[in-house]
Amino acid sequence: MKISHDNSNTAIMSELGNRIKKNRLDMQMSQQEFARKAGISTRTLSVAENGGDIRLENLIRIMRILGAIENFNLLLPELTINPEDYRTLGKERQRVGRKTNKEQKSGKWKWGDEE
Repeated sequence: MKISHDNSNTAIMSELGNRIKKNRLDMQMSQQEFARKAGISTRTLSVAENGGDIRLENLIRIMRILGAIENFNLLLPELTINPEDYRTLGKERQRVGRKTNKEQKSGKWKWGDEE
């Protein structure tokens, strides 16, 4: 199955579990051996292979043993700089600013019922 936007979360998790299991079997490793190398329990590996919900850290451990850790770069690529952002180059964004209306920008306080 090709994973796409149209798939449900459950379907995607199931497909990822199938891929983990297939890759483990291609490596000719039992669940016990794979789990030991990954530093996770066999129960966690079984849950992952059956499309269950696991912690992100455990997924990273599994991907590392599969030799696929670099695939996270495809999952969430680093953002390239927008040409408009060169003025703030070197300053990492810390938060999103609030939207303000004209009255707040002018500094004049009003009750809101004046024109």
